[in-house]
Amino acid sequence: MIISDATILITLINIDEFRVLKLFIDSILIPHEVYDEVSQKPSAKNYLDHEINDGFISIESYEDSSLFREINYILDGGESASITLAIEKKLPLIIDERKGRRFAQKQRVEIIGLVGILRFLHVENRLSREEVLAIIDKLNGSDFRVSSKLLGLILA
Repeated sequence: MIISDATILITLINIDEFRVLKLFIDSILIPHEVYDEVSQKPSAKNYLDHEINDGFISIESYEDSSLFREINYILDGGESASITLAIEKKLPLIIDERKGRRFAQKQRVEIIGLVGILRFLHVENRLSREEVLAIIDKLNGSDFRVSSKLLGLILA
């Protein structure tokens, strides 16, 4: 199980590549704030609800509201809730925003981003070079950019 921030969920839903997460991990845990952030768009809400009903995604609340408030002073609600839950559950976290990643690492939360997930899936032969390139192409056509340097790291 792994905890996820909203960005990767939104990104993969938008480019129709949510299967990447299913190839990577058996289940994802998200806080209510991430659910709310992802489900702002009706099509994303439908997708998320389907994954919850199938049991791939579950929603759980963090318990330490003072820790959440402390983090939320620096980061947005979804990131703050995800990091709080990751600290409480001692689980790794999928997060891509630089500021959130730095904060989580300082709290000794194990993190991975979309690029790391793609690299892992390629190294483990769960995604072929062609599949990775097709996903990168879709990502670069969205709000998510993968530089040629990062692409080299993924396919190395």
